Amino acid sequence: MIQTKHGNINLPAFMPDATYGSIKAASFKDVEKTGTEAIVTTTLHIEQKIGSLYIKEFGGLHKFFGWNKPILTDSGGWQVFSLIQSKADKGKNKITDLGCSFVNPNTGEHSLLTPESSQVIQHNLGADIVTVLDDPILGDASYAQRKECIRINTLWAKRSKKKFDELNSHLKVKPLIGAVIQGGNDTELRKISAEELLELDFDIYNFGGMPLHTGITWLTDSKKGFYHEMLEYVSSLIPNTKLKYAMGIGQPDDIAFCVDVGWDLFDTVLPTRNARHGLIYVSEGQGEETKKYKSFGYDTLHLKTERYKFDDKPIDEKCSCEACSTVSRAYLRHLIRIGEASGLRLATIHNLQFYADWMSQIRQSS
Repeated sequence: MIQTKHGNINLPAFMPDATYGSIKAASFKDVEKTGTEAIVTTTLHIEQKIGSLYIKEFGGLHKFFGWNKPILTDSGGWQVFSLIQSKADKGKNKITDLGCSFVNPNTGEHSLLTPESSQVIQHNLGADIVTVLDDPILGDASYAQRKECIRINTLWAKRSKKKFDELNSHLKVKPLIGAVIQGGNDTELRKISAEELLELDFDIYNFGGMPLHTGITWLTDSKKGFYHEMLEYVSSLIPNTKLKYAMGIGQPDDIAFCVDVGWDLFDTVLPTRNARHGLIYVSEGQGEETKKYKSFGYDTLHLKTERYKFDDKPIDEKCSCEACSTVSRAYLRHLIRIGEASGLRLATIHNLQFYADWMSQIRQSS
């Protein structure tokens, strides 16, 4: 269990992403009713769209959102990384020892995000769990690029920790702070990154980057998809006395695997994004295809397809959420197909309820 100023988080835990400070199509009251205990929100997006000084003056994110449970903020590093990797970059966005220099694509204004400024922004937001600025890199980057990434990552982590301590030294209940282990798909570099960050004694250690196989696709024996082995390896590098956060993961069966190898915290946009596109998670045996990890199984519904046009059953007969107790599959299909807000809301509520129940099931089995 994680104890914070705004309540406890039972582990393992899934946290939905409130990008731009919102769970799309649902209210925070809807989210709370699903049993969700914590959310993740995006530091850079909020700073650009709203402003952390405004949030601080308002009384913090919890008051602004109307959400009195734990909030985890990212560092903004992934958003800058996405800008740098975009085709529209054209050399305008750069990473140096100082920080991330980038051009806001919405305004054209030049910005600089440093390890220190990221901590100041997250402090202004009043987050319960903050993240150090990290330097993400693609798994198939060159060895030299990944090695440089680790050097910068450790440098930024040291400066982030120093600023975090300065900002929070007077608080009785301090936020938790997490560092991000990088290194791509290289076990040696992952080990170096983990060892350097463990020396700095953070509360949480995160898996950085995308855990995907990146073998050459024309080789028929080249592994593709989710990189279970790397997640298991990186987990083994982190002492069990520290919290472990598998950022951006994931599908329910992938989460079950990650819990099995030691990870505690998870977040992804999948349940909410998929809900808005009609991909619904349901109990095992109630959908089109079963996916399993050991004893844990679930099905999915592609609700926009013709097969559900006359389906009068509940979304999931084992679920008690608002969607499952009020509408049929056929009617929810109709609402989603026409983009009706009430349908997107109900689908989102159900998928979040499924994830909350999934995590509860995993906790009860351990």
